[in-house]
Amino acid sequence: MFRRFDWPLISAFVERWQPDTNTFHMPFGEITIMLHDVYHILGLRVDDSMVSTTPSTDVLRDACSVTLDMTEEELNEKCGTKTVWQGSGVLTERIVESTLEAQRPFSFHYRTYLWLVLGGCLFLDKSGNRTHPSFLNELFVEDVQISEYSWGSAVLAYMYRQLGTTSRRDVDFIAGCLTLLQAWIYEYFPCFRPQQGTLTIELNIPRASAWDVGSGCPNKSMERLLAFRARLDHLTDNEVNWLPYGVDPARRVPATLFIGCIQYRSIIEPYMPDRVVRQLGYVQGIPPAIIRPEKAKRPTNLKMYRVDFPPEMTSVMWTWFVPGMSFNVVVGALSRLGGGAPTVGPGYMQWLYRFSHPRVSPVASSHESRTLPERTNTDYWMGRSMEVINRTLEEYPSLSRDTRAMAEALRADWRAMMRL
Repeated sequence: MFRRFDWPLISAFVERWQPDTNTFHMPFGEITIMLHDVYHILGLRVDDSMVSTTPSTDVLRDACSVTLDMTEEELNEKCGTKTVWQGSGVLTERIVESTLEAQRPFSFHYRTYLWLVLGGCLFLDKSGNRTHPSFLNELFVEDVQISEYSWGSAVLAYMYRQLGTTSRRDVDFIAGCLTLLQAWIYEYFPCFRPQQGTLTIELNIPRASAWDVGSGCPNKSMERLLAFRARLDHLTDNEVNWLPYGVDPARRVPATLFIGCIQYRSIIEPYMPDRVVRQLGYVQGIPPAIIRPEKAKRPTNLKMYRVDFPPEMTSVMWTWFVPGMSFNVVVGALSRLGGGAPTVGPGYMQWLYRFSHPRVSPVASSHESRTLPERTNTDYWMGRSMEVINRTLEEYPSLSRDTRAMAEALRADWRAMMRL
């Protein structure tokens, strides 16, 4: 996880979060963190078994006693009964001391490490020094392998809920995986990226590693927050890198087309990609009605914030979004077909991409759009310049010979440098 965070930048984005739609409301429209963002930024799977079980206190007490090698009396004495089960959990330092000793079996070292990763990195609370024992349910109790859970969708549901509560009045703290949030901002908004030269990405590790600038993030300051607010007020859609992972993001991560609710234990949040189809490479139309909760209290303050969505919306039916159409697919039938979104004829898709939903991409040709995305402000704006040059060469045959030669030479140099 990132060693430091840009708190003014995070605060400026939190102020634009709308919990009814789970999107950031910008001057040019809506944008949000999607399932394929979690997949690419954190390297977590976003399909398969949901993290939906809320374990009982007895189950957690037994699992915690075994993991920490303490009796129930010792556990209550050293950790505190209420703090462990009803609060934020066990002191992280206590977990390290009790489980990472050399004489403990390797299986305990392994599970403890995963416990710390889940509770201390992906599902952070506001304590900063405690880790909740609820993850021991998946590590010790459940029969499902830990790698078969959809931790990506769980992280996103938890992040949605934390953004919703943090957007309320008089709230000055935030929980959740802030590495995901800050890296997502850098991916989509080149103007906010750190000026650290060319940030490279290795294909075998999560993309978040490319944006860890260490101690490069400035400290909190009201001046920076005001500057970020003013910048967001005047932001245009041309300044957004809508497809940071290349075209057709849903081809690699089909689950990103799912419309419904995502879940993390008792937290259930709506996931509506039909409101942000520009992040899938299409032109945004008027979105349908939002997914309404059964019970909801979203006042401006935090104390009364509560929202309940029906749990069956996350498991009974999956709605897949295809631009121009939508339909339901029963989960069992989908698994028998091997997963993925249904396909339609090539003639219709050709018409769709050309007239109804043309691609929204920083570059013009389909060949260029399949390359790795730009990583710096310079690369981004050069990509935009190449788009203008390509259109100029195609649409203005009356250009002088010298002007055309200069434009073609510039395009050739850029393609050679980008290894296109």
